[in-house]
Amino acid sequence: MRAFVTRLSGFLLALLFLEAAFVCAAPPEDGAARKLSTLELAEWIDRQFDKAWQEANVQPPAVVDDATFLKRTSLDLNGTIPTVSQAREFLGYDGEHKRATLIEQLLNETKRPQKHAERTAAHWATLWRRMMVPGNTPEAQRAVLFEPWLKEQFLTNVPYDEMARKIITVQQNTPGVTAKGPAMENVVSTPVIFFQTVGGKPETSASAVSRVFLGVRIGCAECHDHPFADWKQKDFWGVATYFSGIRNGAVGDSPLMKIRPENGPKEFEPALLWGTKAEVPKGKTSREAFADWMTSPKNPHFASTAVNRVWNVLIGRGLTDSVDDLDKAPPAERAILDELAQLFVASGYDVKWLITGICKSKLYQRECIAVDETSGDPLPGLRPLKTLLPEQVFNSLEQALALPVARADAGPRFNGLRDQLVARMNEAASNQPDEYRAGVPQALLLMNGRITTEATDLEQSRTLRGVLDAPFLNTEEKLKTLYLATLTRHPKAPEQQFLLEHIRKQPTPEKQQQAFQEIFWGLLNSPEFVLER
Repeated sequence: MRAFVTRLSGFLLALLFLEAAFVCAAPPEDGAARKLSTLELAEWIDRQFDKAWQEANVQPPAVVDDATFLKRTSLDLNGTIPTVSQAREFLGYDGEHKRATLIEQLLNETKRPQKHAERTAAHWATLWRRMMVPGNTPEAQRAVLFEPWLKEQFLTNVPYDEMARKIITVQQNTPGVTAKGPAMENVVSTPVIFFQTVGGKPETSASAVSRVFLGVRIGCAECHDHPFADWKQKDFWGVATYFSGIRNGAVGDSPLMKIRPENGPKEFEPALLWGTKAEVPKGKTSREAFADWMTSPKNPHFASTAVNRVWNVLIGRGLTDSVDDLDKAPPAERAILDELAQLFVASGYDVKWLITGICKSKLYQRECIAVDETSGDPLPGLRPLKTLLPEQVFNSLEQALALPVARADAGPRFNGLRDQLVARMNEAASNQPDEYRAGVPQALLLMNGRITTEATDLEQSRTLRGVLDAPFLNTEEKLKTLYLATLTRHPKAPEQQFLLEHIRKQPTPEKQQQAFQEIFWGLLNSPEFVLER
């Protein structure tokens, strides 16, 4: 059996086959209270959307080929494109469970040299940090210091309700994680960074926590009753009361359960959203009480928001029109989301389980669909073309160009050029995977920046020199290798014919090498490199 399968531990292979056998032996009923297997979850997801598309008389998109699936899954889980050797192994293997095996590897493999699980945890820490503190501000840049702590939660698969509780009750029960790297030496990453970066005040904390964990924007009710929603000023400041001990960057608890807005005429008492009775039981701090209410299985908004955010990352569009405005979604739009959230609760808020089940579904593996925004809301589950985050772009460049970077260094990498590229691309980065706003500065940074200029130079490029100097590769195989290194696929027949003719008509070996250099540069700067199909 090929190396692609043998690298997976015997335990994981056994788990896959046991899981498949269990599905055949005991098909679940929808809405069952027990924890489904990931294969059962994938089948449940496919049933819901097959039914929805059939009722809408819509033909489901086709399932993507192996190359597209490999690149998509690697970017979604590891945050980077795969290596040439990984691509060759995966594309060359015809086993029945190759896609499920790949998903398990990317989420669970801890052995060197891949250490996929650690990369996946680091990528999802970046995703969650960006979701929690969006934007390109000095505060958002400082929020990067929160990533080591988030990575630890994803790496150890801490239940999502427990992770949220740790964030809310930061000083009570959450140890810090020491960040690595010369630029982060002695920096302790804890949830206190989250509260500091969103403003370090009761009102900013209330607004951020409600959006992140409950999918509602109550910030517009800070100064007056919300003009277009049911939120009242008393709702906003009632939640802010629970965070009244957060002042000037210090995150604590106040014994006074009342709050007066700065220069405000009156005090506000504690209040929870959706009419829930507000109370702080004896022996509990205010933020512990809020965390109890927020993460309770009886609070459907918490689980639904978590599921919607994971879905938004993997599919490219949430199950509702806006992930941050869950309360505005009509019941029909929330039907599949709320049922999936119930299964998530039954799983014990297992994030890795949720990610695995979605990725194993046929829905996740279907082709992207170009949506005409003028024709109304697209059907749920249709996958848009996704743009890469700035960090994904750098990670993919690092992979494709074999940059001389120590991956163990969690701080700024490649002599600060990573920070430069991420900062410049942040200028046009969107908070939604299916939105693209990049402009001339970002394009020029890739086309003429130091990273791609040096790494595609015939004398300095590790990838290009390694391919061109390989005595066992003929011209066609060299071209295929450059495609695998950049786009994770072989060239299509017209591309291959055109480019091989271009290379072979060059009069000298030196000119042929320059032709390869131009092709490599063109692949790195193609739209396909920075988009996920």
